[in-house]
Amino acid sequence: MAHNRGVEQPDEAVAAWIRTFAVESLASEEVDRVVRLLDEQIAAQVAVIARDPDLRAALDASTRAQLRSFVTHLVNPGELRPPDEAFLLAREFAARGVELASLLEVYRSGQQAALAYVTSVAKDAALAPAQVTGALVTVWGQAIEWFAHSVEQLIGAYGEERERWLRSALTRRTQLVASILDGDRVDIDEAGRDLGHSLRRHQTALVLWEADARADGDAVPRLEAEAARLAARCAAPRPLVLQAGPAEVWAWLATDRPPDAGGWSAEVTPGVRVAVGVTAPGVAGFRDSHREAVAARALADVLPDPLVAYADVEVVSLLSRDRSAMETFVRRELGDLAADDAATARLRATALAYLEVGMEGAAARLAIHRNTVRYRLHQAEGLLGHPITERRRELELALLCADTHVAWITKPRRQ
Repeated sequence: MAHNRGVEQPDEAVAAWIRTFAVESLASEEVDRVVRLLDEQIAAQVAVIARDPDLRAALDASTRAQLRSFVTHLVNPGELRPPDEAFLLAREFAARGVELASLLEVYRSGQQAALAYVTSVAKDAALAPAQVTGALVTVWGQAIEWFAHSVEQLIGAYGEERERWLRSALTRRTQLVASILDGDRVDIDEAGRDLGHSLRRHQTALVLWEADARADGDAVPRLEAEAARLAARCAAPRPLVLQAGPAEVWAWLATDRPPDAGGWSAEVTPGVRVAVGVTAPGVAGFRDSHREAVAARALADVLPDPLVAYADVEVVSLLSRDRSAMETFVRRELGDLAADDAATARLRATALAYLEVGMEGAAARLAIHRNTVRYRLHQAEGLLGHPITERRRELELALLCADTHVAWITKPRRQ
């Protein structure tokens, strides 16, 4: 873009001084001095520059190229475009995960230092006071315009590189997780650094999803927030989270010991469903707990609770891998006791409690009188056609699977 924005042209003495200033500023020794001056002020304001020699070198190259480009533009106005070195610095900031605010501070500090330098040179020139003012107005005006256009273009370059870097980092992380889940051998410490997640600690896998699509935006940030909330509840660091679908994420918690089981009992955010694998140590735990969380998620659509722990449904999960076979088994073992109504469901619950914890335990678990337990068992035996104690092992397994079987009859399988 040509520099013809109606800026008042300087008088001949001021124009001559500007040409001399440009020539002297481009002398190699002066360029070195000015670059040091600008970079030192920038590094004093932007801590990441001061800490990182590679970024300091990139800043030096950018400042040097910017100085040459601007001074050339000062005497020969042309397109206002930063040099390639400035774009490289912006992309370096983005690739290192440095916030955009730090890049903007580079140019704010650099502009202040550059204007201070020009002011000091102009005041030492053999110019009348009015001409000094005219020279500063001319140079400052073009410098401010140069910086404004540079920042505008470099913000765009930063954003593009940051998006590309994030996509690349997500791809690498997704590929690494896939390798671990596939059973590939990985260096546990290197993989942990790449994932930002310790693989030497206990691993608890989660699958989180929204049961119903919402019209108020992307579900993934809400699910990530829920995973972080569950992690905090278990005193775990921020979890490793990967998107698994438009409304589903996978997550892993890393803890020094298995989380308290009571941590899963608190209320889940309305609209969110969670499946939890069994906690286990190391890379094997990372893999096994995830497999279990996915298995629990497969059952969750036919279970009422918003949070389903694999430990609570493991037997049903194992027996339901062949759904048709499980349904046949339940129907064969339970007969009329598999009916889909509330009264029969109470009889099943009573029979299962009795088989698991006996008469007294069943009465306590269900908060009913022992006589009520006996009455319900008698009704259940009438539906079974044989005593509760007959085929006890098969009956208990069938009762464990019965409610899932009934739910599958009334609700289609998740696609």
